[in-house]
Amino acid sequence: MIERMSLGGTPFIGIVSFTTESVTITRTGLTDANVERISEVLGTPVIQCSIARTDLTGIFLAGNSNGILVPYILEDHEREALEERCPCPFLELPSKFTALGNMVLANDNGCVISPELAHYKDDISSFLDVPVEEGIIAGFKNVGSVAVATNKGCLVHPETSSQKMAWLKDVLGVPVDHSTANRGVRYIGGCMIANSRGVVVGGISTGPELGRIDDVLMEE
Repeated sequence: MIERMSLGGTPFIGIVSFTTESVTITRTGLTDANVERISEVLGTPVIQCSIARTDLTGIFLAGNSNGILVPYILEDHEREALEERCPCPFLELPSKFTALGNMVLANDNGCVISPELAHYKDDISSFLDVPVEEGIIAGFKNVGSVAVATNKGCLVHPETSSQKMAWLKDVLGVPVDHSTANRGVRYIGGCMIANSRGVVVGGISTGPELGRIDDVLMEE
């Protein structure tokens, strides 16, 4: 199931939201209708929570079904909200690179991290319970901002080479293909959130973009 939406007035869903197979965490202030629709599409409970006193929730969070990586700059009340409401564990990374959603690409088979997080490679692998590789995608260290991965497929920046896509297929264990979203935006990690049941993508995404997203992320 694919749903086009804007959240808080922005079509950049991946900047303000994050999802796994078991939970979706999104910015505060959403309407009940938006929350209900997100839950229906992704098949998860939805937690509204600020991160680091901002609504840029998706920029700061990364992970898979085994756990969620969070930055050390969480406020106490945000940490408490996650501890009380999140059905999976979370790990605070002390890295100065706090935009973890932009720097980590993970599913339940594997994980790619920015070279900037190399120091935490073993910690991330142990916590997420998957093999972790360092790498760049289409020349970008911010691997989470230029790709989206689920347990069914992975979409990447259009300039990603065939060799890099083959490498990603090996690491993540799923088919990999190019795409854009939100009318040609190549930083697709900021345009959508997805799991094996559904995709919530920016409301200005085109029909051809939706077709590509469906082919890669939704097809068995």
